[in-house]
Amino acid sequence: MANCAWCHKKTDLPAVFAAEGPILEWMEKRIDKYCDDNNLTRSELWGGESDWNVIKLDEKMEAELLAYDELVASVSKKHICKECLIEDDIMYKKYYIDLDDDEDITLTIDDLK
Repeated sequence: MANCAWCHKKTDLPAVFAAEGPILEWMEKRIDKYCDDNNLTRSELWGGESDWNVIKLDEKMEAELLAYDELVASVSKKHICKECLIEDDIMYKKYYIDLDDDEDITLTIDDLK
């Protein structure tokens, strides 16, 4: 048995490559609120297409985003419990997958014989 790297509960799941920390709903809501308050789209503030040189970003929010980016983008091998994996997947789907995006890939498997 090992301890979950995120919540420290005991887990018998094998080690996996995962972020240093889970996606945090309170931070995702903070990102959304900052965007709403500053008339920005989420992609203008957060993600691969964002450019903080062209938006007015205060120093406090920049520091928070840099720390959060380090938490969720740095990956190493660690034990994560089932509950944390499920919750992180829910948060990922909620904040990072646009199900109405035309660029989504749909796979249909007609026959598995």
